[in-house]
Amino acid sequence: MGTTTFLFRKECLGQQLSSHNDSFIEREVSARFSRSDRRGFRIAIAMNIIVTGASGYVGVAVVSALLNAGHAVKGISRHKPDAFQELRWVPGDARHMDLVEPLRGADAVVHLIGIIREIPEKQITFESMHVGITERLLLAMRSAGVKRLVHMSALGTRPNAVSQYHQTKWQAEQLVRSADDIDATILRPSLVFGGSPPFFELLKSLAKLPRVPVPGDGQTLFQPVSRRDIGALIVGALGDSASYGQTLQVGGPERFTLNQLIDLMASKVGRRNPAKIHLPLAMVGAVARLSRVLPVPITPDQLAMLTEANTTTDDAWHRWVPYPEPLSSWDTE
Repeated sequence: MGTTTFLFRKECLGQQLSSHNDSFIEREVSARFSRSDRRGFRIAIAMNIIVTGASGYVGVAVVSALLNAGHAVKGISRHKPDAFQELRWVPGDARHMDLVEPLRGADAVVHLIGIIREIPEKQITFESMHVGITERLLLAMRSAGVKRLVHMSALGTRPNAVSQYHQTKWQAEQLVRSADDIDATILRPSLVFGGSPPFFELLKSLAKLPRVPVPGDGQTLFQPVSRRDIGALIVGALGDSASYGQTLQVGGPERFTLNQLIDLMASKVGRRNPAKIHLPLAMVGAVARLSRVLPVPITPDQLAMLTEANTTTDDAWHRWVPYPEPLSSWDTE
């Protein structure tokens, strides 16, 4: 028999609760249901959840998963996520807006804000978006009395990383780890697919060219994960104290080289094994360095991440998502 989540709303219990008061919930369930009725149920509480970056590519999937699980969700983003009538939207730029007031009364925060490419002329930098916003958010959580955080990082994040992207993701992670008063879970996903993922859409566009340009030999390994599975992971881990203090490496069940990813996306547009031209990394690097002054399609950071493996053997996250979706079964639009 499978496990069904039994979701209580705090207001239905007639008592003000923190989202972690499991003993009270267990007593309520024992009083209201027989042992046989309770078999196969997992007890959880419907929470008031803040999602930063709610209108982003991963954000909309996470909001959908949380709403479908019965939680009340408030989204903070610059652009309104139009897909959800139940979502309470707080418009604003998290770099500058007051974050304390939107957080009041929340049980948890899911922090998804991040960028893959800087726009210096708009002061959109890895430092400001990854480190600065995380620092502001942690201060706001303390002021608002919010103790639970799920923080989105990225696979490959580590000290002394090659890319600024991963360096600033590491700095943000360290801020989260140093917040002893907050129960945090850090997620590090590999490439994310589902819907219209920007990276895979780029590969699909390149696959239509007579010869597909590939940086280097195209043998870098990736382990793509479904954004729907990321949403399910967040829903499962939010109320589970077993995830507190954990950094979860999140990779899908399959590994692909860059060449194989190009072939896969080419098949989605009716091409089989498209011809490729493998470009010397020194040449691509020279073009990438022009990204500060010209609208070239790749930056030095992106090139660095395309040429280092992005895989993991860690399957701890399968506690909440035991059967992740394989990329090979993904039906693109």
